[in-house]
Amino acid sequence: MNVHKISRGELETLVNFSAHERMVHEAISAALGDPLHRLRFLGRYTSWNGLFGSGVAALAGKIGRSRRLFLDRDEPIEALADRSVYVGSFFFDAARDEFDDHESVHRDTHRCLAQATLKGLLEIEAPRVPALAERDRVNALLAEPAWLQELNTRVAQGYGVGSADDLPAIFRAIGYHLGSELLADREFSIIDETLRYAAPELTQQLLMKRVSIAGQEHVAYHWIAIHSGHGGGAEADHFEWATQGARLALRFTPEVDHGPLKQQLIQGFLAFAQDHRHFFERVNTD
Repeated sequence: MNVHKISRGELETLVNFSAHERMVHEAISAALGDPLHRLRFLGRYTSWNGLFGSGVAALAGKIGRSRRLFLDRDEPIEALADRSVYVGSFFFDAARDEFDDHESVHRDTHRCLAQATLKGLLEIEAPRVPALAERDRVNALLAEPAWLQELNTRVAQGYGVGSADDLPAIFRAIGYHLGSELLADREFSIIDETLRYAAPELTQQLLMKRVSIAGQEHVAYHWIAIHSGHGGGAEADHFEWATQGARLALRFTPEVDHGPLKQQLIQGFLAFAQDHRHFFERVNTD
C-alpha cells in the first residue's frame, strides 16, 4: 500500500462492495411491496443521509482552522506557509452542493430535495392509502427509532465533531467522508435502478410531481436523480474532490507521518462502511 497516495481502487479493496450493493438492493426491494414500508424506508434514508452535508461542512472547518498542521515546506515565511483552508476547500465543495445545489437558480438544499421526495410520495399515495392521510400515523411512521438516532450521532462523530483538531482525528474524519461518498455513489444508483424497474409507475409519478418545500417548488424525484450515476452523479464528483483533498493533506504534512496518518484515514473509511452496513441491515425493522 502506497502511503503517499490515496486512490479509489485502493479504497475499494478495503470492503466487499458487492456485499454492500446486494444489501442496498435487498433493502429497497423489500420495502417496495407495501406503501407504508416504502415511506418508512425513504423516511429513514433521508434522515440518515441528511446529516452528511453538515458533517462535511464541519470537517472543512476543522481542517481550515488547523493552520499549523498543513504547511507548504517550500514557503519559508511562516505567515505564508499554511495551506489548511486550501486543503479544506476540496471538502467544502461537497458541503456547497449539500447546502445549495448548483444545478438550479433556486436555493435547493439537498435536505429540502429529500423532503420533497417524501412529500411527493405522500401526496401521490395518500388518496389510495388512507393511513397515509392521517397525520399522527405518518408522524409515527417517520419517527426515528433509537438505533437510527444512535447511527445519526455516529455520523457527527465520524466527521470529527468533538474530537481534537489534530492530524490523526482529521485524517480519520477524511476517511469517513471518503467512505460516505464512495459507497453512496452506488447506493443511490441502486435505489434509482430498483425504483425504475420494480415501481415504474410510481417513479414516473414522482418524476412528474412538483411539490413546495420552504417556499420553492421541487420535482419530487430530483433528489434521487441527481445523486444516481444515471443522473448528475453528485456523489462521484464529491468523492473526486475529497480524494484530491486527501492527497493534498498528505502533501502538506511531514512525510515521516504519512504511514500512521493513512492508517487513520483507513480506520475512518472502515468506520463508515460499518455504519453503512448497520443502516441497511436495520432500515426495514421496527
